[in-house]
Amino acid sequence: MQVTVEQLGPCQAKIHFTVPSTEFQALYKRGLTNVSQNANMKGFRPGKVPPQILEKQFGAQVKSDAIEHFVRQAYEQAVAEKELKIVGFQRVNLDEVKILEGVDWEQSFEVSLRPEIKLGTYKGIAVESELEPVMKPDIEAALENLKMQQARPEPAGDAGAPADGMIVGKVQWLHKDNVVLEREGARISPQVPTPGTDKQAFEKALTGAKNGDTIDIEMTFPPEIDKEELRNQKGITRVHVAEAYSMIKPTDDDLLGMFGVDSRAKLEENVRGQLEIAKQNQENNRIESVILERLLEQHSFELPSMMVDEQTRARVEQFKAQVKEQGANEASIKASAEAHQPEAREKAEKGLRALFLIQTIGEAEKLLVTREDMEAELAQIAERNRAEIEEVRKYYQEKRLFDQMAVELLERKVRTFLRENAKVTTPS
Repeated sequence: MQVTVEQLGPCQAKIHFTVPSTEFQALYKRGLTNVSQNANMKGFRPGKVPPQILEKQFGAQVKSDAIEHFVRQAYEQAVAEKELKIVGFQRVNLDEVKILEGVDWEQSFEVSLRPEIKLGTYKGIAVESELEPVMKPDIEAALENLKMQQARPEPAGDAGAPADGMIVGKVQWLHKDNVVLEREGARISPQVPTPGTDKQAFEKALTGAKNGDTIDIEMTFPPEIDKEELRNQKGITRVHVAEAYSMIKPTDDDLLGMFGVDSRAKLEENVRGQLEIAKQNQENNRIESVILERLLEQHSFELPSMMVDEQTRARVEQFKAQVKEQGANEASIKASAEAHQPEAREKAEKGLRALFLIQTIGEAEKLLVTREDMEAELAQIAERNRAEIEEVRKYYQEKRLFDQMAVELLERKVRTFLRENAKVTTPS
């Protein structure tokens, strides 16, 4: 088989190959022979099925397998001979390939190549720390938030829902008595307003709400609503209260038991430690993002257009699914998707630039993702989801997610390396 590679650009190439008719027919006939040895057809013994019947029954599949074999062989030969760094390729539509007996088969497909990146300085990047110390109000807020998370609902009764209580019921958006949106079984906090309502007015209206109440609150339809004619128009949020609850928070003694400590001081010390870890992790992520942004600004390189197009399409499809979930009609979904296209492309390009730059730095510093790294990640995922590690492994195998996991692990390693080798200063 003859294989040639045509460079179409810095990140694009075309692989062209020619398969002699004799080679293709030989592989095709071997495929039919293999099928005949295992074929179980009524009225025929294995290996004794007439060739014309075999070809009629299995010829199309055997031909597709042969075509796929030569496409894969051309791909591998081009990579080996030209040392191509392929990151994506154009699928060959097997159904459209025409094979004529006695005629050599020619085919070509395009591939995306990894961009060549000349690394500049990436170690010793100066970044100013924004890490703030954990203060007493932070600890108090964390404890209060924990109490809210652990609170249990109790029927509010005649007193109605308090401001920090909860309401279960139906929410409707109305415009001139027409129901625009409806949500059954909604869980509502008086302190968390629905879109388009004033926070203070919302809390005031729902505080004291009792079972069976219907409460109307003035609203302005948000600009994201799919019905363009309603955007920024006045309307009503109507809440039908099915059940009103008070939220009974745990006591300070309950918190001591939860943390396994015997004093308020030890409780606060425990919470302080957790907050310091959380703040440090948040600051580490910020520093890594700042460094990566600067490196992206300093490194200019071409991107494979097919990959950009594919990533853009994927982002647009995801956006369309989100708009559809909000109840938008087909015309509105299409219009929103078209308007979202430039943003989707910009994000796709930025994501791919970051990916290729991270891979290049990882190679330069020999930051490899090992089998031990993958196993540790599987174990953590299993622990977070309270699942067996083999269940997680099977899921990742079936969904073909191990490549994605490897990319994410490499990104973490490179980001950590960049931060640890940066010049992080503390402001005076």
